[in-house]
Amino acid sequence: MSDRISNQLANVEAQLKTISPHVPNAATNPAQSLSHAPSLTGTRHDTLYLEDGNLIIAAPISTGKTMLFRVHQSMLSLQSPVFAAMFTLPHPAANRDLYDGAPFVHMPDDAEYIESLLKVLYNPSALPYKRLDPLTPLNVGPTLAMATKYEMDSLRNRIVTQLEADWPGSLPEWDRLETEVAGFTKEHTNETNLKVDDLYLDERLPEPCAAIRLAMDMNIPKILPSAMYHLSRLSIHDDWLEARKDDRASLGLDRTARWDLLEVSDFKLLLKLRETISEVHFRSLYNPPAKSCRTPEGCAEMWNKACCKWEQTDDHLEEMRKLANARSTQGLCRLCWSEARSSFSEKRVELWDDICECIEEHTRGQ
Repeated sequence: MSDRISNQLANVEAQLKTISPHVPNAATNPAQSLSHAPSLTGTRHDTLYLEDGNLIIAAPISTGKTMLFRVHQSMLSLQSPVFAAMFTLPHPAANRDLYDGAPFVHMPDDAEYIESLLKVLYNPSALPYKRLDPLTPLNVGPTLAMATKYEMDSLRNRIVTQLEADWPGSLPEWDRLETEVAGFTKEHTNETNLKVDDLYLDERLPEPCAAIRLAMDMNIPKILPSAMYHLSRLSIHDDWLEARKDDRASLGLDRTARWDLLEVSDFKLLLKLRETISEVHFRSLYNPPAKSCRTPEGCAEMWNKACCKWEQTDDHLEEMRKLANARSTQGLCRLCWSEARSSFSEKRVELWDDICECIEEHTRGQ
């Protein structure tokens, strides 16, 4: 037996608590085995109690009762080395009971989590979820937790890949997402009621707090920079729950966050991040006029106006992008704008790197 399987076998009991599936003995009287069946009682799942399944999974539900799933042992073994190792364990003669003609195993995980996992395993088309859906982190949370716990790497990677697409980990990817969001915003602005397909803008775009919590709990660091940066742009008053109290009517074009999901450590990180961003002083980006500037007074005046705008913005990455790409809005001469553009592009990358470093340092200390 390989070292990998040996190590898994050593850890299975800690993960599953009650591990050994109750496997029938061909020499045992079926009547005797079935006489022990009352020790397993519960409600059969409507769609995941499969008649041709060869394993019963019993999992607790919130009411204190038990949900029963009937599945295929081979399906679990194929997807999870933990389950595969579990099914290779020897089973004591005393634990050879049957329920409805099949061996059974008690699982410590909530039935809701078991259900979410089995639905994806038996219906892979359930993934991916709709792109940019604000509910994705909440919807995939139970499945991701199970895939992580039971080392279902392929399934975990599929979920993580979608989360990373909604919350990109690099500055160029972030810029592409922001361009897409700007397109959405324009689309909603052109509608009288600000809705598209009966949805407000906030209902079509990712929500940061649920993503941050999932990233922290499930070790998905790559999505944190964009999710945390987006959150830093929002006010504490941009609240998901409050905005939906009046039948969503107050949403308009606003973006909101589920602040109630964050933990104290998340708020500390947000404060650190905002402090990191605020330390980028406008005068350090570029200080005109250029040596060969022919309109120094005019450029200095326009630069002062840009400085005032910088101090008021909540989105420094976007402000730097605008300043680097829109000469006409700056009113700078060609020479000053050329030098400023280069500086903005460099400093913008540096700011993104600082954001990533701030988050990495914080998560290392957790």
